[in-house]
Amino acid sequence: MNKIRIRAALYARYSSDNQREESTIAQLRAGREHAKKKGYLIVAEYKDEELTGRNDRRDDFQRMIRDAKRGLFDVIIIHKFNRFARNRYDSAIYKRMLKKAGVRVESVLQPLDDSPESILLEALLEGMDEYYSLDLAREVMKGMFENADQGIHTGGRPPYGLKVNPETRRYELDETRYKAVQIYFEGRRDGISRKNIAEMLNNLGYRTQTGKKFTRDSFYGWDTNRKYNGDYVFNVASSKDVDGRRNTSKKKPIEEQVIKEGIIPKVLNSNLFGEVNELINKKKYKPGRMKAKVNYLLTGKVFCGKCGAPYNGNSYRNSKSKENTLLCYYKCSGKCKNSSMRKEDLERIVIEQLAFHCFSQVAMDSIVIRVKELYQERRKETQDDIGPIKKEIKELESTIENWMQALGKGIKGLEERIVEAQNKVELLREELDHINILQKETEINDKAIYNLLKEKKDALYSNDENEKKRILQEYVDKVIVNPSDNINTLDVEITYRVFNGGGEGTCTPVSKSCHISVYACVL
Repeated sequence: MNKIRIRAALYARYSSDNQREESTIAQLRAGREHAKKKGYLIVAEYKDEELTGRNDRRDDFQRMIRDAKRGLFDVIIIHKFNRFARNRYDSAIYKRMLKKAGVRVESVLQPLDDSPESILLEALLEGMDEYYSLDLAREVMKGMFENADQGIHTGGRPPYGLKVNPETRRYELDETRYKAVQIYFEGRRDGISRKNIAEMLNNLGYRTQTGKKFTRDSFYGWDTNRKYNGDYVFNVASSKDVDGRRNTSKKKPIEEQVIKEGIIPKVLNSNLFGEVNELINKKKYKPGRMKAKVNYLLTGKVFCGKCGAPYNGNSYRNSKSKENTLLCYYKCSGKCKNSSMRKEDLERIVIEQLAFHCFSQVAMDSIVIRVKELYQERRKETQDDIGPIKKEIKELESTIENWMQALGKGIKGLEERIVEAQNKVELLREELDHINILQKETEINDKAIYNLLKEKKDALYSNDENEKKRILQEYVDKVIVNPSDNINTLDVEITYRVFNGGGEGTCTPVSKSCHISVYACVL
């Protein structure tokens, strides 16, 4: 039987003589209670003592950020947001870093900071960031794409068997090496192992581009390199990750690549290249049928109305059915024996009610107003941050330069600090771009907000389980399953997180059908 739980980390900090070590103990105690209430599994605790939150030079804080990047937990619980950082732009860049790592920050005493309206605004700002970033990149890349259209080399080392004419910058056959490529492909077609092909080439006197003997690993990327077929391929590698690294073995979608057929000299004839690639595709490993992974959309949101314990996702195979049917439920983790709920029934009810309460025209009108207000608040908050961020970038770059010089003189132990500082500079630059866009655009477009809301509503009814889960986790605050005397009746109370300034709200019945009583409360 499978149980899915959200992994949590706790972070506590105290900073002055006005606070004692007990302050962190109290913070951690409150964090543990919050995790218990939410049904989270605590996997790590971090604590910084007598350290200010005005900078990020905190040992456990940095250790927590590194662990978050490693995927050790899903959420960080703090007492108040000023325990995380008092410096607003430090807080912004680290929250953005954690968001990219798939980790969110929750406060015990300030639960409204991560409201759907704030998330919606962040999504819109990210879209604006992406637009301006792509616009800049488009200008930078324009010359490179023009070269690609003409088959002119745009940089990097040409593949083995080809060379670049220093005057025309066009590809030409490397007369001393191209036959080695032909031998390799002929061997692959005939079923000869890479190890044996390497021995053949070594015996014929061929060497790699670095002058070493061939091994079975020397042919990485040869099989699928379309340049050997005369096709110019550009803009293939995936984009950089959050740490600025590029995985060259991961490719962009084919529609984003630039492919010009037959504009560079062919090393192989088309039939040979096609035959080898067809053989490779046939031999690709096909994994067996694995046990289905159940995606519980309301993980961490469902609680028992009788004992208060969280409901966990549970699944098992019905051995009595011929199809060995997989049965999935939300079940109380306590011992009160409150009713379990079929996964599909509970998720359907919550989705229907969410669409009714939060994505009706009236609700969306209210959300649009609030998002526009948040945008103006954010502009006002960040207008004085540009100078301090630029100053910190300059200081970090100077520090990095000093560390690099020290490293060159043989001083060890600085490599990790240099990488961390470089990553922070990158994040600060992103935040600076973020703020510049806020200051550039005086207001946010209504149509853009409505379009994003429509996308979220459509995601609720899509076949993408991960998208459904993302929306539900964003908008659902809590689902309470109350006990029922009637075995055919289920009593469910749902609270949605749409903060429009109206206070906590009250629970009112909105639907009574199919023997299910549903109550919804919209904050």
